[in-house]
Amino acid sequence: MTALTSYSTGTISVAANGTAVTGVGTIWSGTNVRPGDILQIGNFQTIITDVTDPTHLVIPPWGGGAQAGVAYVVWKVSQQRIAGAQAMADVSTLVAALNTTGFFWFVDVSLAAPDPSLGSDGQYALQPSTGKMWVHVGGAWNYLGIYKGFNFRGAYDNAAAYSVGDVQTTAGTSYVWINPAPGSGHPAPDATYWQVLAAKGDKGDTGAVPWSNTTSWATATNYVAAPPASIVVYPVNKNTYVCIVPHLSGNFAADLAAGKWLLIGQSATEATSGTALAIGVGSKVFSVVTGFSYQNGVRLRASSNGSPTNWMEGVCLYDPAAQIITMTVDKTAGAGAFADWNFNRAGQPGAGDLTSSLNLSDLTSKPTAVVNLGIPGLIRGYLNGFKISTTGTNNQFSVTAGQACSSLFADMIGTTATFTKTSAAWAVGSGNGALDTGPLVNGFYHVFVIKNPTGLGTVDFLISRSATAPTMPAGYTMFRRIGAVFYGSAGAAFSQMLQRGREFLWPGVSLDVNVTNLGNALTTYTLASVPSGIQVQAILTVIGWSGTQNTQWWVHDAALTDNVPNFTNGATATEVTTFSMGNFSEARVWTDLSANVVARANNPSTTLRIVTRGWFDPLEG
Repeated sequence: MTALTSYSTGTISVAANGTAVTGVGTIWSGTNVRPGDILQIGNFQTIITDVTDPTHLVIPPWGGGAQAGVAYVVWKVSQQRIAGAQAMADVSTLVAALNTTGFFWFVDVSLAAPDPSLGSDGQYALQPSTGKMWVHVGGAWNYLGIYKGFNFRGAYDNAAAYSVGDVQTTAGTSYVWINPAPGSGHPAPDATYWQVLAAKGDKGDTGAVPWSNTTSWATATNYVAAPPASIVVYPVNKNTYVCIVPHLSGNFAADLAAGKWLLIGQSATEATSGTALAIGVGSKVFSVVTGFSYQNGVRLRASSNGSPTNWMEGVCLYDPAAQIITMTVDKTAGAGAFADWNFNRAGQPGAGDLTSSLNLSDLTSKPTAVVNLGIPGLIRGYLNGFKISTTGTNNQFSVTAGQACSSLFADMIGTTATFTKTSAAWAVGSGNGALDTGPLVNGFYHVFVIKNPTGLGTVDFLISRSATAPTMPAGYTMFRRIGAVFYGSAGAAFSQMLQRGREFLWPGVSLDVNVTNLGNALTTYTLASVPSGIQVQAILTVIGWSGTQNTQWWVHDAALTDNVPNFTNGATATEVTTFSMGNFSEARVWTDLSANVVARANNPSTTLRIVTRGWFDPLEG
């Protein structure tokens, strides 16, 4: 049995008791939805009284409550779909359209022509695979030809297969394949397969030879400007010239100055001079020929041809008309007078040039050079010095001289003397406050060395409750965390603390955990005596005991796998008696960002005490 047909594209909305239905993404055309069809939303149905347009319907007052953007179903049960009048109206519309516009018959790829039993006069048949087209005239199909667009295939390939409409290029002319049968191995201009699409033009006439063969310039020679014009190479500077004014040659420099020659090829030949000059700084004038490529401001070196280690060098002025080079000598080698000078171009030393023998000691700003060379990025994490100390009796702490790579590896930050800072609001300079923002509270503060990269590159120190984002003073953009201090343990003072390398130690001890109910469940404990906001390795003395013999307990990093402490998995310590004798163990345990560690035992009611001796801070970045 055939199921009812339906339509449910898009979503619809309708108000409670509303008669207007609005669709989104719907196409309520005359065939998809018709008056008399049933609209269903959820378990509620109603009849459609009108189809306003592809996105609007009219229904009786809706009793299924307000609906917005919901799914729906239209059941196609309208009498208009099955009534003869409507069906005949649809057929009439279709027949009228066919009588007016006709339609294409499509020919299967396996057929050579349309089925002769099909079609009426005036109709067309098309075979899409070949582009062949027929028209039905006088009761039969008549072949019209192949109708395909051009397919440009580039240069002709003898091995490639071509079909109607393929265009290839041979010797500058474009051809289109016209043979109904595809094929290969038929080069143009075979008219059976190819028709010229765009032909290459004829080659133009050869004009007059513009220039004569190149010869070496000579005096007392007639040179001409009309085609072919005289072309010469001047033997001294090796430049190439074309004659632009007919003349009998005399002195080349004079003829060139008179505009009879045009330079068309500049030689790389350097000048020579026979002027006798002594090596020394200052102005030196050399007699040379004309036609060299020097411009005023060129830096040249004049070396003795017979003794090349004797030379003078400087910025030059070149006067081709007077045929002289004036050199302002600022560098020399050797000594003596010479008259066999060879000129060569030399690089002009810059104002900031370095001398190799000084081994970079002549750098104007070595710290800037370090940054420009990208050294901070190569030694990221570098930290030396910057040891923090507190006495426990006042609100001051001191930091020794040191050097560190900034947190974002943009620069190096360093000091050469010990700084003292206080718990007051930050102010630049030793002896002033270090607090970045807000009121002072009891607890840990992270210590940062900071730098203002502008001006003199001022370096100072700052304390902040944040381990990663201190509130920086104006102008200070670079920082590096170097440790932490604790404020408020005894009055308005920083607690006494010892720093050894990257270990921070309390002079005494701090009992951070003291419980009698440690059991089988993994339990988190916060160590109040180590800083939070970073992960540190807490230096601990773990004390425990139990009335149950062979009770073991763990104290470890919260990120580690939770395993039952025992003689198989291991443990921090164990109770070996039944008399709560207890056990002590030294342990180093990494905390999480909230200064937490975890612990568990394999028996309930285990006593656990954790004494914090200090912590190791990796001070990374």
